Amino acid sequence: MTRHRFVQEAPLQAEAMISAVERLHPGALEALRADPLAELHRWTDIRVSLEPEADRDGRCSVAGSYRSDSDPPTLVVGASRSIRRRGFTGLHELGHHLQQTDAALGQRLFDWDDSEAFEEAACDAFAARILVPEGRISEEVRRRGPSADDVVTMFRTSQASREACCVRAAQYLAGGGAVVLLDVTGQVLFAASRGMIPPARGSDQSGTPLVSAALGTRATVQRDKTYVVYRSGGRSDLLYGQAAWCDEDYLITVLAEDSVAWRAFTAPRPNIQSSWFGSWWDCETCGDSFKITERACEECGEARCGQGHCGCTTARSGSDRVCEHCFMNLAPSRFEGTSTTCRDCS
Repeated sequence: MTRHRFVQEAPLQAEAMISAVERLHPGALEALRADPLAELHRWTDIRVSLEPEADRDGRCSVAGSYRSDSDPPTLVVGASRSIRRRGFTGLHELGHHLQQTDAALGQRLFDWDDSEAFEEAACDAFAARILVPEGRISEEVRRRGPSADDVVTMFRTSQASREACCVRAAQYLAGGGAVVLLDVTGQVLFAASRGMIPPARGSDQSGTPLVSAALGTRATVQRDKTYVVYRSGGRSDLLYGQAAWCDEDYLITVLAEDSVAWRAFTAPRPNIQSSWFGSWWDCETCGDSFKITERACEECGEARCGQGHCGCTTARSGSDRVCEHCFMNLAPSRFEGTSTTCRDCS
């Protein structure tokens, strides 16, 4: 189970996290919505540190990190030029703090084989729900799903970052799809999806039919036969897509398999995965060569070998650590801070 499949579970965890905030800091939600970092700076149980943005790796969807080994724990926020983006990052990292310090929230993480992916998805949902509460979602978006213009309107009528608006809008996609934020060159800055493999952060989508058309105009454009390009060079199935500019430097695209807001009728397309099935792949973890016969991993967009390895396995291996008591190789979330003893053994 990967973060892009936690369609129902991550929002439920986010609601429980919001309840925890109300319990720990009564009346803070409105202040967090208006100016997240200003409110977080007032709290004494955490501290906020603005630091230069570093190259992001691993799974974290934002330019920040959570340090549980400081006293009090630290929310590290990348010093982005956008105050809204800093706010979204601060709330995302607050989500990590809540899930790693609240027993009930933390227990829910271990209900999933991939607890890190679930934690990340819940952090995104938590931040987005604070910045764009349910009452701010229009009835039309609830009924028919989001268009690219709807996402732009959501950004312009709230204090939410573009990333938060993408997350919030993706939750209302009727079927499989993604809401993607790109720069002026067509490179992906952020993607939120529902039931489909999203394009990777940093991937170049400028050659796809939708983004190519959008880069040539400032008008809202749509294409009935577009796709996303994965890091492997493979393409997604054909998608319906709409793109709209969110200020001069950012492009929002909404991609869906069917049931899109800007068309009265969209016929579902078969999931043929013609660019993947039948081709050969080399596993980065075990080195095996294998023929692809199943859909790719929704987290990293890469194929899984017979032993279940994919790009996620490679990414995790650099951060996993061995418990000095049980000698199991475990994810960082299974340890307290920099401890070398896992939570089960401590």
